[in-house]
Amino acid sequence: MSDTTIIAILLLTAIMHATWNAALKTGADRVLDMAAMRMSGIVFAAIVIPLAPMPAPEAWPFLIASAVAHMFYYACLISSYQRGDLSQVYPIARGSAPLLVALAAYLTISETPTPVGLAGVIVISIGIIVAGTGAFRENLHAIGFALLTGLSIASYSLLGGLGVRESGTVLGYAAWLELLSCAPFIAFALVRRRHFVVPYVSSKVAYRNLVLGFGSVLSYLIVLWAMTLLPLATVTATRETSAIFAALAGTILMKEPFAGRRIIAAGFVTIGITLLVLG
Repeated sequence: MSDTTIIAILLLTAIMHATWNAALKTGADRVLDMAAMRMSGIVFAAIVIPLAPMPAPEAWPFLIASAVAHMFYYACLISSYQRGDLSQVYPIARGSAPLLVALAAYLTISETPTPVGLAGVIVISIGIIVAGTGAFRENLHAIGFALLTGLSIASYSLLGGLGVRESGTVLGYAAWLELLSCAPFIAFALVRRRHFVVPYVSSKVAYRNLVLGFGSVLSYLIVLWAMTLLPLATVTATRETSAIFAALAGTILMKEPFAGRRIIAAGFVTIGITLLVLG
């Protein structure tokens, strides 16, 4: 399969990713919404683990660390959406991750960016600055949590990429990652929101989020598969084109303010990501 085909498939996962993030942002109870989405990971793990090979022993340190990074990501993402708009938080969180992954990949496995790739990094940085212009004045906490979300994305992306390459089984690795990252968060949500669980499970929203969660599981399975074939920074950057879809959803569908600034920022991020991919 050609690199272009893989990148095209990754772009489809970007749309899927932006979709469930938009649903999470608009939800009334984001902790239970996230738990419902993550329940799909438990279902996936229950089906796949008995059938797929066990990941190689060398992959397990990365697997466990990646699961921890995912749990940190869930917490930061929910906190970001509690404090800021989708079109504000999402481009910053997703746009900062490729920068960190590119740097970490260079330091750990010597994946160096080309001049075109470096130009992409710079353009992404400009996009983040544009997205944050005014936002730092209007909502410092939202920006802070968005940057923490970006750090967690970079962490689980790097760890996931290194781990799946060692595992010898994309399916087995993905299934164990879903189990280890989803089960603790669901347990936390059930305790934290225990008085609201029964009415929530009785609602249509819970089942909608469960379906969206399967899209999330599928999209990350594709990402892990792509990381065995392409450089980590390329995969991460391509997936983060979801920033443009989220920014458009926030400003057009949710009527969030500062539409022009945030759409321009998302455009910078997308152009930068494109350069990074071409590099």
